[in-house]
Amino acid sequence: MSTPPHSDRFFTRAMVVALAAYLVFLLTFGHFQVNGDSLVYFNLMRRFFGEHPDSAFAYQFGSDLWNWPFFLVGRGLAAIFGLEPKTFHVSFEELAMTVSANAALLATMYLGWRLLRRLDLPRSPAVLFLTVFGSPLFYYTVFDPAAKHAVDTLVITASVLLTLDILEGPGRDWHAAALGALAGVSLNIRYVNVAFFLAIGCALALRRGRAFAIAAITALAVGPAIFALPALRGISYFVPSYFPKSQAVGPTALGVHPIVGGVSNPLNGFDPTIPLKMLFSEHRGLFLWTPLTALALIGYGLFLHRSRDPDRRAFLWTLAAAALSLLLAHTIWGQWDGGFAFSQRFLTSLFPLFLIGVAELRRGYGRLMYPSLCVCAAWALMVAFVHDVGYDYISERDGIYRVASVIGSDHHNLRHEVALRAERRWSYALALLRGRDPQHVHGG
Repeated sequence: MSTPPHSDRFFTRAMVVALAAYLVFLLTFGHFQVNGDSLVYFNLMRRFFGEHPDSAFAYQFGSDLWNWPFFLVGRGLAAIFGLEPKTFHVSFEELAMTVSANAALLATMYLGWRLLRRLDLPRSPAVLFLTVFGSPLFYYTVFDPAAKHAVDTLVITASVLLTLDILEGPGRDWHAAALGALAGVSLNIRYVNVAFFLAIGCALALRRGRAFAIAAITALAVGPAIFALPALRGISYFVPSYFPKSQAVGPTALGVHPIVGGVSNPLNGFDPTIPLKMLFSEHRGLFLWTPLTALALIGYGLFLHRSRDPDRRAFLWTLAAAALSLLLAHTIWGQWDGGFAFSQRFLTSLFPLFLIGVAELRRGYGRLMYPSLCVCAAWALMVAFVHDVGYDYISERDGIYRVASVIGSDHHNLRHEVALRAERRWSYALALLRGRDPQHVHGG
């Protein structure tokens, strides 16, 4: 089937309606409090700008480069209206992190739209939002927005678009410099992202030598410069003494234990089956928690098979190799499951690959693909609600089978809890608009 005509505008009427619907969903169910691992990046930012949190250290903090303008706006509002939390029971600074994550989502969707336009693929709001809600990305903008995955995805998506510009077009020097700068930022967001950019670097070295040199020099300058920023404020760095053992072994993790163990070994937790677990295990397997990603991978393969232009194929093979490199790099990280995470959060940044795959399925099969894609997105959304609402004896070791059993056996209570949350949130929001806080608390 031929590709349907598309407007060359991102903000079409349909997109504005879709974004408005998403905003309502976010206001209804979004989380605004910073907790868990997100406190590492949040407290570092507070310490950097002169506050004194109980604990602050530097560790994979690159997402703060995107967050800090929003943080400072929140800090300014706190200076005007007072530090005591009055909105959604969190500080303005915490609330700013949710705004930041969703600004990153909007920027990611725009760059994804541009990527699809360059590839002459469908780029409707349906394609974009189905990919968002069919991948882990939506969870980390709605239910855990203070995490770094939205910013990580934005940086990777921008890097993928620049890689396309370099490999498929004339590729100006500033494209290569921007790609190198993004690589430097990305490595400070997640150190393992070095695997992703090494694959891209190899492709550039083989096909665009000048671009490779510019990108490499820029990355080597930007990366260490960012890494050194906390030292300017006297903030210490966290250096793990060893890689942790896998916390997700046994029947729920394919039954394979780590091959290397012991705290004295720098590869503690090494397990060559980890990539398979990340994709297929019921514990946190990407394809079981968010099955649209499996369909997207098929679509990506179909697009690669259909493409005949050598530069286009070089780009597609490069992106595939970079994604595979990122996946394989986790073989030395025993905590591949990401703790109490939704789906496989460490692969959230592969959003542009999923987007290309979904768009190709839409191009090839037309609207016939929408029912399957919608079912996949609806499944991911149900799983996310169960994961967020919780259930009796919930544990981070639970897998998708346990979640599915809750959906099947306790769906009436789940629906009631979700509806109750929505009712309470909007009652609270409407009361705020009237100038009162019916559930006033100090923090929390």
